[in-house]
Amino acid sequence: MSRIFALLSQHYPPDALGGAVRALTGKAMRRTARLHQLAVLGALACLPPARRELPTAWLWQSCSGPREETQTLLREICHGDGEPMPYDFLATQPALAAPQLREFVPGLQMASHFPLASEGVSDWGMLLQQADDLLCQGPYVQVLCAQLDSWPGDCAGHWLALAADDDVGVERLAGMAMTAERGTRTLVDGPDLPARLLAALPELADGRIDLPGRYRCWPVFRTGRE
Repeated sequence: MSRIFALLSQHYPPDALGGAVRALTGKAMRRTARLHQLAVLGALACLPPARRELPTAWLWQSCSGPREETQTLLREICHGDGEPMPYDFLATQPALAAPQLREFVPGLQMASHFPLASEGVSDWGMLLQQADDLLCQGPYVQVLCAQLDSWPGDCAGHWLALAADDDVGVERLAGMAMTAERGTRTLVDGPDLPARLLAALPELADGRIDLPGRYRCWPVFRTGRE
């Protein structure tokens, strides 16, 4: 069994993304992909400073991928006056989000990116399954799951953070386990699943919520660290 300790959804206008990163970290991530900036904003919001050095895995999916950055690179190649700049190429690489995030989350030890086939879809069931397996197998203390998308009018990051059930150093929002017992409410898959789960927990006086895949979730109804 795992415990959910953070649920978060963030939206930024593209022009405001850089300023939000500077305000949070005191550093400017110049010439950096929007997805990389979203990763830093979301991970730091989920992890209090005391947990940023703990062994961490990060699983993230994306519908958009680095679409804007790739189009910029192609314009430079097809219509530019010379070779594209190296940072234009680097911004098209989703794998580089992990080393940039590790500057702010030193405990990050593993990251996997899962591209999605079309706009508006998600596969939170897959992320939850892998996160639960990673926590059971170790050596990770916590797993961050995210869906990050960058569109012309909106940059969105949706996050769900898990820790082992016996982790006493973190606030617990909800329990999560694979069980055959049906829930009293079902949440269908979608990019904003963390926001909908966060809204549903206070309304659930008793019982479980069916999540994508075979997992059930239930509120812990306690705050603070134990």
